[in-house]
Amino acid sequence: MDQSKIVCEGNSCRILETLQSLGFTINRKKSVLVPCQRIVFFGHVIDTVCFKVFLTDEKVEKIIKKAGSILECELVVVRELASFIGLIVSSFNAILEAPLHYRELERDKICGLGSDMNFDNKTVLSILGRQEVIWWFNNVKLKNGKRIRPVTVSRHCRTDASFEGYGGIDIDNNIHCNGRWSLRELNNSINYLELLAIFYSLQAMFAECKDLHIQVQSDNTTAIAYINNFGGMESRDLDNLSKLIWKWCLDRNVYISAVHVPGRLNSADFYSRNFSDSTEWMLKDDIFQRLCKHTFIPDVDLFASRLNKRLPRFVSWFPEPGALAVNAFAISWSNFTPYIFPPFNLIGKVINKIITDEVDKALVVIPYWFTQSWFPLLLDILSDFPISIPRHTDLLVLPHDGQKHPLSKRMKMVGVVLSGKRSKIQDFRKKLQVSYLTHGLKVHVNSTQVLGVSGVFGIISEVPIHFVPLQ
Repeated sequence: MDQSKIVCEGNSCRILETLQSLGFTINRKKSVLVPCQRIVFFGHVIDTVCFKVFLTDEKVEKIIKKAGSILECELVVVRELASFIGLIVSSFNAILEAPLHYRELERDKICGLGSDMNFDNKTVLSILGRQEVIWWFNNVKLKNGKRIRPVTVSRHCRTDASFEGYGGIDIDNNIHCNGRWSLRELNNSINYLELLAIFYSLQAMFAECKDLHIQVQSDNTTAIAYINNFGGMESRDLDNLSKLIWKWCLDRNVYISAVHVPGRLNSADFYSRNFSDSTEWMLKDDIFQRLCKHTFIPDVDLFASRLNKRLPRFVSWFPEPGALAVNAFAISWSNFTPYIFPPFNLIGKVINKIITDEVDKALVVIPYWFTQSWFPLLLDILSDFPISIPRHTDLLVLPHDGQKHPLSKRMKMVGVVLSGKRSKIQDFRKKLQVSYLTHGLKVHVNSTQVLGVSGVFGIISEVPIHFVPLQ
């Protein structure tokens, strides 16, 4: 190879002479002795200009024709199916995602062969197998062309899984993610969890990445094989998960490769076994739904994780798969109407953030602690009547194991709608004044002795604010 055609011609002659001098016989009819940038080889076009391998037009048409004939038949001869699978496998060098779209057909073929291994048997394609044939019929032209070698690795991700949770590290940026498994996920094998750890780590730390090559480092050889081989035949669950991982990557034009790292050197192991559960308490779903029905449906859960989120859109404390953003205090809340169930030590900070960002309305669930320093400020931005949440032993639980909050029986929880806009607050004050004059109630100014008694939540300008029951 060389940039000069003349130099390449000289190199070609020297190679020819050397081979002949060593006793090799050269078949000149099957040899290309004139240097070129595009060559056809075994049904593939090797293009050194764009540095890609393509299927020839004839082979593309052959695949489409074969796929069309299979789709027309209710019963497919196993021999024909095997022939089609052979065409698919031969296209691996020219179509990057080809390995993702043939294994269901391979399973149909094995099923159709039967115990007698007869290729003349006829079989019915499964729904998934038929979908793969349709994919080839519709996409073989569009997907034709694969880089001779992937782009250079630019990011490195190290992952690990235990039976407690997963951990991942973005080595280049020194960022980590981790999380516990759900009860449903824990029913899977460790190999599945290792592969799932890779998926969650990619989603958590590389969701915004495009057009690059990420190297995944894992100490599980099965997960590595399923990544590098675009799936596998041994486990359908692992195969399906591999497809999800690759689809997620291909949608972003991200290429991934996996390499082995010894377990003793896998620094992600620490994060797969060490978690902070203090921020994981979640409100009982039934109570949350009733609160939303009573007030409004929020559009984002600002203090959540993958497991305890109460809405599809959520903001997490640390990088999490599916999170809208990380660290709610680092983003503006002005365009949200959020649901907020914060750690109790951050309630004051949350109230100030609502005011600063002029949030239209926020559904906030907090303990009824009227002696706290933040309580007067909360009263000042109240925009609707507070809702008394009934006590339940399972009102607050941990999502990964169902553990109940130790203070559930003694702690009174309330739901309040707060606003950072004075117009909203003033509207509520007018409604409150009307209610007060109607009932003719009288409460001593600044009295804190009556708070929590007789249904009084707080007092604003000598006007008592009463709880309303949760509907």
